[in-house]
Formats: sequence, structure tokens, C-alpha cells
Amino acid sequence: MSSLRRTWPPLALTLLAFAVRLYNLTYHSLWFDEAMSVHWARSTVPRILEVSMNLVEDRLPPLYYLSLHYWRVLAGDGEMAVRLPSVLLGTLLIPLVYRLSVDLLGGSYGQRVGLLAAALTALNPFLVWYSQEARMYAQAALLGTLGTWFFLRAITLTVSQTRRRGAANYAPAQWLAYGLCAAAGLYTHLYSGFLLAAHALYLLLTWRHSRRAWLPFALTMLGVALLFAPLALATWRVSGEAGPGAPLTGFWSRAWWLLSAFSVWKAPLSQSLRTITSAVMVGFATLGLVLPHHPAPSPQPPAPSPRLLVALLLLTPPAIATLLLFRNQVAFFGERYFIVIVPWLLIAVAAGAVNLATRLRIMAISTDRQPPISHYLLPVTCYLLPIAFTLLPLPGQWSPAARKEAWRETVGYLAAHAHAEDAILIHPDWTRYPLQYYFRGPGQTYAVFGSVDESTDLDSPLTTISAKHEILWLVESHTELADPEHRANAWLAARYPAVTELYPPGLAAVRAYAPGYISDDLPNQATPTNALFEGGLKLVGYVVPQSHVSASDDLFHPPSGWAHVTLYWSTEAPQLQNYAPFVHLIDDLGQVWGASLERSNDTFDFYPPTRWEPGQLVRADFDVNLNPATPPGNYTLVVGLRTVSGAQVPLLDGSPQVPLMNIEVVR
Repeated sequence: MSSLRRTWPPLALTLLAFAVRLYNLTYHSLWFDEAMSVHWARSTVPRILEVSMNLVEDRLPPLYYLSLHYWRVLAGDGEMAVRLPSVLLGTLLIPLVYRLSVDLLGGSYGQRVGLLAAALTALNPFLVWYSQEARMYAQAALLGTLGTWFFLRAITLTVSQTRRRGAANYAPAQWLAYGLCAAAGLYTHLYSGFLLAAHALYLLLTWRHSRRAWLPFALTMLGVALLFAPLALATWRVSGEAGPGAPLTGFWSRAWWLLSAFSVWKAPLSQSLRTITSAVMVGFATLGLVLPHHPAPSPQPPAPSPRLLVALLLLTPPAIATLLLFRNQVAFFGERYFIVIVPWLLIAVAAGAVNLATRLRIMAISTDRQPPISHYLLPVTCYLLPIAFTLLPLPGQWSPAARKEAWRETVGYLAAHAHAEDAILIHPDWTRYPLQYYFRGPGQTYAVFGSVDESTDLDSPLTTISAKHEILWLVESHTELADPEHRANAWLAARYPAVTELYPPGLAAVRAYAPGYISDDLPNQATPTNALFEGGLKLVGYVVPQSHVSASDDLFHPPSGWAHVTLYWSTEAPQLQNYAPFVHLIDDLGQVWGASLERSNDTFDFYPPTRWEPGQLVRADFDVNLNPATPPGNYTLVVGLRTVSGAQVPLLDGSPQVPLMNIEVVR
């Protein structure tokens, strides 16, 4: 029964972690990095090794890509399938954190810290996020923690067995397991190697107790170095490519940046709440590192100076990255690179909560032989506070504000609005992988430009593509790196009228242009009409892709929903003045609940009616922007015409506008 009581809490926390990591697993679309994981996993093993060992086309080691390569052979490469390994690896971290805390701190104290640390690990937003991502970070966190556990066991066994037997006994199985974890960590993510430096510092600072472990540690590190040697040269070369940074400035801002990410991550909280949450977690971690867990002397823990080891594992990786700034300005490129230190932060937080709770409870008992229940509230609060502040930001992981890159939704929009004869230009070309992962048509995709500057020839490829297609969709992502002046978009906007635009989360924009805005015949999908306005402009037909639309939109055009309308116009005689159409969504009383957006490069601005030739069919596209408060119900799309001065132009029959069709507004 005693064994069961010790086993079921960590088991329950492990099951909780698994459930949390499975929850909404496909809420987020695969983003660029995940699509690259799938791309390399679909490659052959020699190709994966060629790329990852040279760190040229991809700057990350090969172990995760190799494991995903073999996994997809068994499970496929659907969204859930490619993310499931991270779910499993992230879940395994929970019992490991519990076991390591017990072995590190010992006794009932280690069990209490372990249970709280396991709970925090199960619910931590940062760890949950990367346990739901098809990348190597969950694997790196697990290997780093597992390697440290074997390191701790190897030291403990080496020292205790040598003392007991009076002769050297080096626990070779533990050191071998540690070395394999260390090498696997380096081949998963290079920043895993920073933990090895923390291990070496720990042995150095606990020399009197751990001196017998130095020889097996040195031999293990020699073996790891030999295993890592094929990747070491490429690592050194890549480390200097970005140029040096400024390590002596901004250290505290970088530290807070990391701690805030580990505590709150993507949660859409107010700045004050983000600061409070991060400060609470940092405060508990500090107490865990500096406050003794009992005011009286406590038994010697299994490992010497356990708080020193936790502190070194927390501080050494960012300290080394700071030194690397002398060589590479992107040493702090992303918070995810430092995921290997998150378990140690949470162990420190848990230790701080247990230390404070123990002290408060002892103080309460010492002041009253029969303390009232209120004396227990503060100690219990010490346990609940870090859990509460971990839970607070967790739901924000699955909110519109936290979306990664909405490639799935973008492709869905293209599937609904593009046609087989359309062109879809992905810009820059190296961002094509996530779109191609989801894309099943319609339309023909192009990926032409890797990067664009003033010397790039845009005319030849863009003219060739435009000549083949009536509509060209430009899907832009990461243009701040490849086309910071948006030259490709400017080239299209200068030559063709705009059709529509949307701004998916994580992407720069999706815009459509109409190279074929002048035609001879009404397309088959258009509904013919024959509405003649005074002045001679005739509305010949229209296309409205949807019969219902949401009043609000939290994805492409927050907060308003949009309805797209394509109109086809002609003139029977040369026009002497220009006009501006409008499209409104009105209710039965004639109240306007949606109005077409005015764009400087719509067809009537780009190709005004005074330039039209009789017999031409001119396409003009409009996005009707709805009021987010529009009540659900049926509304009418109407088209009207104004002069440049703003006066409304009636139809020849005296009607003020043309009713097109009914649109249902939904919530």
C-alpha cells in the first residue's frame, strides 16, 4: 500500500500531462519550421545526413529528423502523426522530473518537491507548446534531463561504492548511459551541450566530495567529443557566420525575456499580469535556490549541494550563450533554444514553494501547540500559488492571439476562392514548404525568388507568370528577411488592379491581382445582369463566392468579417468622366451593415472608365467590410455608383442601386 501511495501521484500527473498535450493538438497549423521537419523527414537518410551534418541548408543536427523519418514510415505525416512524438517525449519528462527531484534532494522533502515540480512540468505553457510541435525541442528537453539524471546517479554510485569497497568503482553502466544521452542531446540540438559545461562546473565546485568521479567523467566527455567530432567543425563554422553581437549590454533584459517566456509564453495576458506571473515564478525559484528547506540542520542529501547543481543548470546555458555573442549576434535567436533549462527552473520553483511552506508551518506550530486551521492556509497557499500562475496562461496557448502561422487556413481560403487557372506565387521561395504541405489545388503554384533587392530581375519571371493567368495570388511570409522593401508586391501593384487582400497570423499578407482584368466574355461562374446607369456604365454580371458570412473574423481581418464581390462592367460609348462603384450590405430598412473598402489600386482607380473602350468587359473586385456587431439574419448585397465628387448616380429606371443577392450573416 505504501508503494502504491508513492506511485499513483506521479502516474496521475503523467496521465494529466499526456491529456493536456493531446488537447487541441491540431489547433495550430503547421508553421514553417514544422513543415521543414516534415520536408526533411520525407527525404532519404543520406540526404538528411548530408544537410544536417554540414549545417548548410538547415542549421540543426540530424537526430530528430532521422527519428521523424522512421516514425512517419509507421504513422504517416498528417498533422497529428508528426506531432505525436513530441507529445510522448514531453509526457515522459514528467515522471523523469519527479524521479530526478527525489534522487537529487532525497527523502520526503525530495518527494514533495518532485510532485510539485512534476505538476508544474505537466502544465507549464512553454513545455506544453513545444510538446505539441513537430520539432526537436521536446526531445532536447527530455535528453538533457535524462542525461543529468544519469550524471547524478553515476556520481552517487561512483562515490558511494568507492567509499564502501575501499577501491575505485566507477559505475560504468551509468556513465555510459550519461555519455549516450549527452551525445544524443548534441545531435538533437546544439544548446544541449551547455548542460555538459554545467555538469563540469558542478564537479569542480564539489571537488572534495566528487573527486572520484572526475576520471570517469573525463573519459565519458572524451567519448562524447569523439562522437560529436563529425559535427564539430560545421558547428564552429556556422557559429561565426552572423557576425559578433554585444554581450556586455542587455544581459538582464535577455534574462527576463527568457524567464517571462518560460512562465507565460504565448498567453494573451495584459503586460501587468505577464509581469506579475513571471515575477511570482522567479520569486519562488529564488527561494528554492537560497532558502534552506528546514531552519534546522537536515540530513545529508544523496548528492552534495543539490541547489548548486540546479543553479548551475539554470545559469550556465544563458551565460555561455552570452559569451557566444562575442562571435555570433544570434546566440539568443529564440527562447526555444533554451528549453533544456526549463525543468530546472520548475524544480527550483517547486523547491521554493516547499521551503516556504515548511518554514511557515513550523513557525505556526511553534507559536501555538494546537494551531487553528488558518495557520495551515499560508503553507497550502505556497503550493497552490505556482500551480495557479502556471494554469493562468495555459489556455492562451489555444487562442487566436497565439496562432503560429496560419498556413492551413490560408490554403483553405485559396481552395475556396482560387480557380484552376489562377497562379499562386509563394514569396520568398523557401517558404513554400508549409503551403505545399496543405495545398491540394486549385491553381498552379510558383516559387521564384529566394531574396529580392534592387538588382533582382523581377520583370522576366513575373511577366511570364502574369501572361498565363487572369488572377495571380501573392502569398508572402518572412519577407522582412527576403524582401524587406516588398519589391515583388510593388511590381504587381504597379501593373495590375487589386482583387483582395488578407493578413493571416504569422504571414506577411496574401494578396490577389488581376492581370486579366480586361476580357471579351463573361466567365461561366458569373451571374449575368443588365443594369444600366445614367452616364452609360453597365453592370453586366457578378460573382459572390459565398452565400453566408460571419460578422466577425479573428483570423484574416480581425475584428470584421469580409464578403468578396466581383463585378463585371462595360460601356457602350466612350466615357467623359470617371466613377467609383460601391457595394453595401443592407437590411430590410436600408440600413448599411457592410461597406466595400476603398483601395487606391482597385480597377476603377487603376483603369478609370475614361480609358475604357466600348465592348471591353472590365473586372472590378470589392471586399465588403462588415460591422462586427451585425445581427445574424438575411441581408441584401447592393451595388451603386458615385461620381468622383461623391454624387450618387442612379440607374436609367430611377433605382438608386442594384440588388444582387441575399447574404446570410452568421455568428
